[in-house]
Amino acid sequence: MKPFRLTIPMLLVFCTSCGVVSAQQTSAASDVDKPVPFQTAESKRRMQIFTENRTRLLNGDYDGLEKAAQQLRDSKETYFHGSWALTSFYLGVADIDYKTPDSECLAFMDKINAWIAAKPDSVTARIALAHALSDYAWKARGTGWADTVTDDGAKAMQDRLAEAQTVLDAAKKLPQKCPAWWDVEQGVALGQGMDRASYMALVDEAIAFEPTYIDYYSNAVLYLQPRWNGEEGDSERFLAEQADKIKGTDGDIFYARNVWLLDLRRLDGDVFTAHPQLSWSRTANGFDALLKRFPDSLSVKSEFAHLAVRAGDKARAKSLFQQIGENMDVRVWFDEADNFESCRMWALQ
Repeated sequence: MKPFRLTIPMLLVFCTSCGVVSAQQTSAASDVDKPVPFQTAESKRRMQIFTENRTRLLNGDYDGLEKAAQQLRDSKETYFHGSWALTSFYLGVADIDYKTPDSECLAFMDKINAWIAAKPDSVTARIALAHALSDYAWKARGTGWADTVTDDGAKAMQDRLAEAQTVLDAAKKLPQKCPAWWDVEQGVALGQGMDRASYMALVDEAIAFEPTYIDYYSNAVLYLQPRWNGEEGDSERFLAEQADKIKGTDGDIFYARNVWLLDLRRLDGDVFTAHPQLSWSRTANGFDALLKRFPDSLSVKSEFAHLAVRAGDKARAKSLFQQIGENMDVRVWFDEADNFESCRMWALQ
């Protein structure tokens, strides 16, 4: 496995000659139109699913959890970037932040174990536990490069991933199925260093089960980065090949949504630096098509503008920021007003 570092979302700053706006340029803009943080209806929906189901877990409302998960599976409700709303459910019942003290992590997982005890045939509860264990494993590893990981951290990570794998193996034997199983399995497989042939077979199995679960594809793109298990260009070729299978406008939308998901992860600061062979023209075509379908979506316009700045496409960025005005979609911009303002002024000046 190649050296890897997790990075905190980075402030994006651009200038007129080479893509970076200076602090002097942005300070003048800040006196004119202050960004207005904006929670879109989609952001509110995401937070609603997260909060309602975390509350159900903490209160021991296991029937409510089972019903909510099944409704989201049946409806296949998706967000503008293509991910199922089911992902918000699992974040609500399983997500562990790397800053959370171990004692709180263990107490939280006790809540999930109580759910499993109450509902032993629940695939949802076991997937939640595996998700939490996987997060707990990556927490043990830390966020630095591979050569900064301590022996104790590496061992704790592998022990916790092994436990997550045991839970997933048990979950797969249950009669009830859930597409999130493969999503969590991909994360565990990455951490355990699964060989490429086995991983891609896992991806094929996932897609055969539920081809519209878009996170399978963006997970695979990350796995195929040179820093992990691929060679230069592998991740970008995989994404293009999957989009080609869909064909036409829908294929371009699929491509754009995957770039959007990769950008949201902010693992490398700049998605086009991390994946240098991504096609901006195909990404832009996909976003153009998304805007035709969702002409009033602040989220689509905002992410398109964010990526246009990253790609250095000033003409598109200018048009999009003129439409957005000072409305800052907090989901796209991570609540970073300086980032939003810097990008906007680079596009408009």
